[in-house]
Amino acid sequence: MRAEGGVRSTDFSTAGSGAQLAAVPANISADAMQANSKTGRALYTGHARLWQGDSVMEADSIELLREERVMNAVGNVRAVFPQAAGPWPAQTVAVEPGPKKPRLWHVTAGTLTYRDAEGRTHLEKNVVAQAAEQKMRATAVDLYFTRAEKPNSNVVIGSAAANPAAGAQQISRAVGTGGVIVEQGTRKATAERGEYSAADGKFVMSGGNPTIY
Repeated sequence: MRAEGGVRSTDFSTAGSGAQLAAVPANISADAMQANSKTGRALYTGHARLWQGDSVMEADSIELLREERVMNAVGNVRAVFPQAAGPWPAQTVAVEPGPKKPRLWHVTAGTLTYRDAEGRTHLEKNVVAQAAEQKMRATAVDLYFTRAEKPNSNVVIGSAAANPAAGAQQISRAVGTGGVIVEQGTRKATAERGEYSAADGKFVMSGGNPTIY
């Protein structure tokens, strides 16, 4: 199947085959699309954009491989992924608890490959991964995901305790390799490898001659 000119499609197979970034339908737009239902391959080219839940992916081309459960993005890649729950800054003023907005990572790279079976995204070529409090630059970066927990069956839909991101892939760990530069506030660190953990919100630098300044 081929389509050209303002192509837009929606994939509703959230519980079936194919790579899934969230438990909601995936929307895809592009200038052109080629798809083969037998092989399960779809290629979107020209201003390709995919969004599913809080995750967004943009590139010159996006390839979906259903059987392999893989997504490939090539050329001027920009992506947004939510982060798994971690430490939040302490509050000095008491506020009524409510649903927290997800922490988002904004990523740019030359290429991106997401493998659903591994829960991992591999990025190469001038990679920059940035969140609200930190930024990492590296030759290559691997983002490791965990699925958000499903809400308790006793939770009333629409209540603050309900989790709209249930089933979504969220970053739990980020590993940069090759000339890694990390910035947090006014501090900067360099090393050959940098690993970020969402659980404690910290980077560990290693390899080469780790330097903090």
